[in-house]
Amino acid sequence: MNDYILYYDSGTSNTRAYLLDRDFSVRYTAKKAVGSKDSAIAGSNRVLIDGLWELYTGVLAANGLEGEDISAIYASGMITCAYGLKEVPHLALPITVEGFADSLVPFLEDTRFHREIILIPGLKTVHDDINFVNNMRGEEIEILGALDELQSAGAPRDLAMILPGSHTHVTYLQGEQITGIISNFTGELFHAIQKDTILSPVLQWDGTPPDRDMVRKGYENLEKFGFNRALYICRAMDAFGEGTPHQRFSYGEGVILGGVRQSLEYYCRHLWTDCRTVALVSDEFMYQLFSILFADSPLIDKVLWLPISDGKSYGVSGLKKILGAR
Repeated sequence: MNDYILYYDSGTSNTRAYLLDRDFSVRYTAKKAVGSKDSAIAGSNRVLIDGLWELYTGVLAANGLEGEDISAIYASGMITCAYGLKEVPHLALPITVEGFADSLVPFLEDTRFHREIILIPGLKTVHDDINFVNNMRGEEIEILGALDELQSAGAPRDLAMILPGSHTHVTYLQGEQITGIISNFTGELFHAIQKDTILSPVLQWDGTPPDRDMVRKGYENLEKFGFNRALYICRAMDAFGEGTPHQRFSYGEGVILGGVRQSLEYYCRHLWTDCRTVALVSDEFMYQLFSILFADSPLIDKVLWLPISDGKSYGVSGLKKILGAR
């Protein structure tokens, strides 16, 4: 019987597969280090397709299932970009859950699967000024999955949701309608600085909470001196033994992620004028870090936390919400 759904959450570097029952409960998960980046490097999406197939057959084998036991396969994220499974145009904001439900894209994958995979598009803002053009692939389904939890928590109708990652996206929610995006270059920037610059020894996390005073100092210097000088001060601290390794790391995070606060405050001041609350979909460290960054913000009064974990997927919740609206 077709009792199960398979859902792929596929990013730039990693893909996770979820086996869901009819109630959208997660019965099994599997992860593989393959994504759109590998297709871009290889010049072909065959490496991604093979990775998806490996996850698929592994999920089936681990649960004693056959292909006919899977009623449908859904996928979201970078799998819909030019280096993914099939390029799907972004949906333009504003959009509601019903808008997503009407915009799913079926794709017949006839290399490995020989069956249909239903793709969930990403989002974009439309603006004549390139300074206000933003887009995302993958975070949109997590946003939809978090809506019910936000309502249960008594969150205000208008709020900004932050989803930290390779590109930290901030979305503006007005009720159940997504009306705006701010995209920031964060995780990839941190990785590049950590991997390929003299700051590599400094930007190493020891697993402990961020140092509040040093995060604040990093942000203050970002405001005072700009990004380049503020980050160099992190190097000077290391060269002359100023502070502990953990303090220097926390300072660097304050500089790199402080730009998210700067961009959000600009939007709240000029465009999202009813927004006074931030909802953070993240692990505990990022929640602590952004709570420090926004602690004295003149425009943000409250930071809500929607924790993520290996056992919880807002993407799965978002898929359930989309399919329930069809």
